[in-house]
This record gives sequence, structure tokens and C-alpha cells, in this order.
Amino acid sequence: MVTIGIRGDGDEAMSEDTNISLLENIVKEQRTIIQQVTGKKASATPQLWALYKEVQDYYYKGMRVPDDVTLLLCDDNWGNVRKLPDPDAKPRKGGYGMYYHFDYVGGPRNYKWLNVTPVQKIWEQMNLTYRYGVKELWIVNVGDLKPMEYPIHFFLDMAWNPDRFNENNLLEHTREFCTRQFGEPYAKEAARLINLYTRYNRRVTPELLDQNTYSLHNYHGFEQVKNEYQQLLLDAYKLDYLMSDSLKDAYDQLVLFPIVACANLYEMYYAVAMNHDLAEKNDLRANGWADKVKECFERDSLITLHYHTEIAGRKWKHMMDQTHIGYTYWQQPESNVMPQVKYVPQNRMAPLPALFREKEGYISIEAEHTSRRTDGSNTHWIIIPDLGKTLSGITTSPVTRLPDREMVLEYDLVIETPGEVKIEVLVSPTLNFNANKGLRYAVSLGGEEQVVNINGEYDIRKMEKWQANNINHTITLHHVEASGNYTLRFRPLDPGIVLQKIQIDMGGLKPSYLGASETSWER
Repeated sequence: MVTIGIRGDGDEAMSEDTNISLLENIVKEQRTIIQQVTGKKASATPQLWALYKEVQDYYYKGMRVPDDVTLLLCDDNWGNVRKLPDPDAKPRKGGYGMYYHFDYVGGPRNYKWLNVTPVQKIWEQMNLTYRYGVKELWIVNVGDLKPMEYPIHFFLDMAWNPDRFNENNLLEHTREFCTRQFGEPYAKEAARLINLYTRYNRRVTPELLDQNTYSLHNYHGFEQVKNEYQQLLLDAYKLDYLMSDSLKDAYDQLVLFPIVACANLYEMYYAVAMNHDLAEKNDLRANGWADKVKECFERDSLITLHYHTEIAGRKWKHMMDQTHIGYTYWQQPESNVMPQVKYVPQNRMAPLPALFREKEGYISIEAEHTSRRTDGSNTHWIIIPDLGKTLSGITTSPVTRLPDREMVLEYDLVIETPGEVKIEVLVSPTLNFNANKGLRYAVSLGGEEQVVNINGEYDIRKMEKWQANNINHTITLHHVEASGNYTLRFRPLDPGIVLQKIQIDMGGLKPSYLGASETSWER
């Protein structure tokens, strides 16, 4: 396929006052060249026009190309599709394509070191893409082919047969992949390890992770996420011991190395956080944490050296040279830089609060844990396991239909603190692919519904915050007259909204990257 159109230098727009008629004339001249060179009508040569970054703005301002040209739509570089065709639009002869990313150089920060794209994320967004008629061409930007072997494999399998996959069989594909690589005895556990490490890496990319990402003191905090990766590391080593020598090179590349490297990274930044916290209190235990930071930083280089010199007879030397420690802005540092330490320990996290009954001034709910869930006649709810930051995502299907009005999620609550209440709704960072109209939901707490548009405008500053945090966070205010039993009702008004968590703040909710741990069921 021949790419037509023109962009400025270095992924930048050509100018602030780009002339649409000039651009359209350039396309016309390009097609004349194609016709002259091939000796055939221009329409006989497959062509695409990529609506990447500012080019999508040209499209919104009225720029058009001939109908036989494939419109290559794009994600936001972070795996969230920016625009999809209107389901009611007239079909294009050239159809539509999608340009997707597993790797990116740009704001809010590069992600290039390791795989950070779970298949659940790929399926959810590419299923959305496919159902909206984007079927002519799928392209994925993978940067280095290593260590993206598995997401590439899944992406191509899904492109070959999108109807093969659904929200409940994604892990089966991972097991099939692992069976081919390591054999049936090891496939199930290897697939679980791949599934978990990519899920953890999607919470926050390794390049964005630092000592301030997670709280030392609030909810699902730094110690807990560090321990989760340490447990994953232990499990990865257990499987490694079972592997025959002929399988270990492949296992090391595909499974063990990324887990070892990221577990070490989490341990290092946790040590930085502890060091800083204790140093501010003049606690001498901070010194031990400073030493731990140095140890982890040195281990990072040794893990990389192992990859380059001890796997497959040095076959992949330099493939893991990508810098990933010491970012100060979006672009990578020239070399890894150890975090600064001070020469002072940890307040243990507060006990996890009890679920759906208020405690300590808040309620936290994982979206799939509904009290009642009502499907419509033409649309229904689906749960996407392992999508999102903590447990799963719940969304409507099919994604090409408006949710039926009767579709609702209900959560029974016991509220003890009357007065002003905040309802915080945390959804996946799906963009306003519907021609910038935005995606809407309605929420109520024993009173009238409030309608919220989660992304009514394509605001780059808001978008970068969603990208960096991998969540879209909206708040509504409600008045509770008295303590007692209430029902929170959540109703989607547009397809594509993926609900992950709901938090009800009666005044006690504290900031936390993953949100409060779920309060316990009382049935």
C-alpha cells in the first residue's frame, strides 16, 4: 500500500495555519504521480491516508481524500483508539484501517523497554475497532520485536480471525502460545505468569514508575504491589527449575527475564520511598534502605548482562540496552541513573477496611461485584477478567449498539455519615472515538440521575493524565439525608465505557494510585 498525504518534520504539524486546500492538492498531485508511474488509474494502486496525531485534526477541519483510499485511523499511542467510523456512515470503497501501539516514543513518557500490553487490553480496543467496521488493515507499532513476541502473536491471530476471541477465552490463547513454546506440562503456569506480569506492567509502565507512584500508607499501597511482583518472581523461578535445559533460553526471554527485571525495579523504587520517608523522620533505618536502592540498581545492570551474555549463546546481545531508570521528562535518559537516596522506615498500611458498608468514611467497590445487574433486550453486560488496575472491567455488548435503557448496575450500600457524598467512577481511558461527542453514563444514589460525559472534548492535557494513570476518573456530588440503606445505580448511555471501580466518599477517602481496596461484602 502507498501512503499518501504529508506531515511536518519530526512528528510535528507543518504549521499552525496549515492550509487544507493545499494538502488536498498535494494528495491530488501524489495520485497523478502514482498514475504516471504505474500506467494505471490511481485507484488501481492501494493507498492509505494515516490520520495520525495532527492529521486527524485536518480531517475534523474538513480535509478529505478520494473514496478508494483507506483511512488509517489511529490510537493515542497508548492503545486507546482515538476515532472510529460512524456506524451509520456511508461505506468507503477503500475502507478503514487502525494503527495501534505496543511501544511509543513521546509524552507523557516513552514506553519502550518491556511488554506493557495485556491481551485483554488489545482485545477490548481492537474488538471495539473491528465491530465499528475497521477491517481493511491493522498495523501495530512494536518498536523492537523483542520482547513483544507474544502481543504480536496475539494481535496477528486476532487480525486473522477477530471472531475467534471473546472476553472469556483470552487466557486460552496465552496457554496455546505457551504450549508451543514450552510444552503442555508447563503451559498453564507459564501463561499465568505472562498474564500477570503484563497486567502489572499496564498499571503503570516501568518508565513511569518511581518512588512516588504508590503510597506507603494508603490502601493497595507500595508494599503490597511490590510483594505481588515478588510473589510472581518466586513463581517464575519455581517453573524455571522444572524446565528442561532445551527450553530454558526461550523461557528466560519470554517469561523469566521481564518478571525478574520488573520485580527488581519495584523493589528498588519501594526502597527509595522507604528511604525518603524514614530520612524525613531522622530514623537511622533509612540507611539500610539506601543500601538496598544501590543493590537493586546494580542488580538491574547484571540482569541485563545475563540476557546479553548467557541466553542463546549471546544471540540477543544489546537487545535489552534500552534505558529505563532516571527519566526526568518524556524522553529517555542517555544512561540509567540511580535514584537519589538519603542517609533514614515504614508505617504499616492501615488494615484493609471491611465492603459495601461504610467504614472510615468511604466505600470502595470493584465494578463486577454488583448487587444486581440488568441486561437489555438488545444489549447485555460482559465482564472482561483482568482488565484494568485491580480486578476487571465491566462493559456493554455488542459495542456497536447503544445500551438499552433498562441496562443498569446496582450496588446496595449502608451509609452511616449523612450529608454531601462524592461518587467517584473509575473507567478505562477509552477515548471519544464517536466523533468527539464523548461517552456518557448516568448515576444516582436514591435520587435523580446525574449524567456525566467522561470525555466530551479531546483535551490533550486531560488525555495525557488518563494515559499516565491508565484510568478516567469522574466525580458527582449527592446529598444523603440520613444514615441507612441506599442503592447506587449506574446506567451507561453510550457503548465503549468500561467500568472498573466505584468509590463513595463520605469524607474519609484518601488519595491512592489504585484506589481504596474493596470494602468487604456483608450478605
